[in-house]
Amino acid sequence: MKQINAAGRSIETMIDGRSFVAYAGGKKYGRNSKVVNTITDALRSCGLKHGMTISFHHQLRNGDYVINKTLESIKDLGVKDIRLAQTALFNVHEPLIDYIKDGIVTRIEGSVNGPVGDYISKNNPLKAPVILRSHGGRWSAVKRGELHPDIAVIAASSADIRGNATGMLGESAFGNIAYSQVDAFHADKVIIVTDTIVDYPCRYREIYEGLVDYVVEIDRIGDPEKIVSGSLKITDDPEKLDIGKQCVDLMDAAGIIKNGMIFQAGAGGISLAALKYLGERLEEKDLVAGCSTGGLTEFIVDMYNKGRLKQINTCQCFDTIAVDFVRNHLEATSTIGEYSDPTMKGRNTDLLDTVILGATEVDTHFNVNVNTHSDGRLLHGIGGHQDVSAASNLTIITVPVYRKKNPIVLEDVTTISTPGDVIDAIVTNEGIAINPKRKDIINKVKGTIDILDINDLKNIAYDATGGLKKPTLGKDIIGMTKYFDGTVLDTIYQVLD
Repeated sequence: MKQINAAGRSIETMIDGRSFVAYAGGKKYGRNSKVVNTITDALRSCGLKHGMTISFHHQLRNGDYVINKTLESIKDLGVKDIRLAQTALFNVHEPLIDYIKDGIVTRIEGSVNGPVGDYISKNNPLKAPVILRSHGGRWSAVKRGELHPDIAVIAASSADIRGNATGMLGESAFGNIAYSQVDAFHADKVIIVTDTIVDYPCRYREIYEGLVDYVVEIDRIGDPEKIVSGSLKITDDPEKLDIGKQCVDLMDAAGIIKNGMIFQAGAGGISLAALKYLGERLEEKDLVAGCSTGGLTEFIVDMYNKGRLKQINTCQCFDTIAVDFVRNHLEATSTIGEYSDPTMKGRNTDLLDTVILGATEVDTHFNVNVNTHSDGRLLHGIGGHQDVSAASNLTIITVPVYRKKNPIVLEDVTTISTPGDVIDAIVTNEGIAINPKRKDIINKVKGTIDILDINDLKNIAYDATGGLKKPTLGKDIIGMTKYFDGTVLDTIYQVLD
C-alpha cells in the first residue's frame, strides 16, 4: 500500500508483512538549556506527586546540603508520602526527622547514620521498615526494578547547561560520582543540582546529558570542609595500632602479602594503621601490590607514589588528596556497579586477596553487625561490607573485645549485617580468631600466628564487662538488612528503653 509522505515521496507502508509509518515532517531541535531556577521548579516540572520515590547519593557525606534543600522544596509543593531512596544519610540530615513527623517522608530505603536512625529506632514513625542494602545490593535493586526512583536528584560539583555533570571539578569537588549512574539510567526523571555551571561540554562527563531532564544551580551543594577532610588520622591508641599490625602479620603468615596482591581497607583509624604497616611490610620485602579497591585515602595514594602499588581502582574519595589523584588519573575511577554489583559478569572486588573492615559487634558464629549498637539503635549503614566480605580471600574484621562497658565479641550479635559464612578472621586487642571453616588459613598460619577460639574472646569480653546487657526491644519491626542478592538477612526492632 503506497502513501505520499511529508517529504513528497511515495513509499510502501506494508512490505513483507511488516507495517511502516510514513515520514510526517520534522523540526529543528536542540540548543536548549535545561537550567531551571530552583529545585522546586525542577520537581514541579518532573511532575512530583504523592507517593513518589526520590533518590540521592551520599558522596557529599556530612557536608551535604542537597537532600535537605530538596525536602524543603517537596514540602513547599505540598507533596507527602515520599519514599526516600538515598544511598546514605548523615548527621547533617537531622532535619529529615521533622519531614517524617509531617508525613512528607513515610518510607526510607537506604542507609541511615546518626540522629535519623536513632529517631526511627525509638519511635517507629514510618509506614514500612527501613530497608538497608549494601552498595552493590542497592545498585542491583535499582537495576532490577526492585527499587525504582521516580526522580533522581544528583548532586554534582560542576555541570553544563545540558546536564553533563561531574564531582571532580569546582569548589565543592568530592571525587567521582560513583553511586548515581544507575539512578540516572533507570529513574523516570533526572535532576542535576550543582553550584558551578561550566561551559559546554563539562569535562569528566560522569552523568551524561542524554539522561538528564533539568539542571539547577544553587549557591552551594555542600560544605567542602565536611565533604572531605584535608587528611584522615591514623589512630594513636596503642591497642588499636597493635590491631592494625596484627592484621598485617596475619596477611603475611597467610601468604597474602606478595607481588600483585589486591587489597581494600577503610578510612577508620585502625584500617589506616593497617595500611601504614602494609606499606612498610611491602617495602621490607621489596614487593609491589597490584591494586587497591574501594574508598581512596592519601595513605593509598602515598603507597602508589612510593612505587609500592601499581594501580588504584576507587569508587569514593575520602580526602582532598584522593580527589586530586582521581582528577588526574581518570582510569583509577569506577562506578559502584563496576565495583560490586552482584548481577554483573565481573566486579572490581572479585579478585580481592584481602580486606580489612570494622564492626559494631561480632559473635561466636562470626556474624558481623555494622548497623546497630548493642542497645539496638540503628545508627549506621552497611556500605560495601557484605560485597567485599563475600569476594575477598581473607576477610579481616577489626574490633576491640569490648568498648567501655559493652562486650563487642558476643554470643549473638544484635543485628546481622554480614553473615559469618563469609568472614574469615576477627582481629582484636586480645588476639586473633579464625573461622573454623577456613582450615586452609589455619594450617598456613599455624606456628606463626597464635590463634584463639572465638569463644575465648567472648569470655574475655564478658568477664571484663560483666556480660551482655540486652536492650529492651518491642515487637514492631523498624528496619531490615538485606543481603546483596536481595534476600532478607535480619530484622531490626523498635528500641523501648
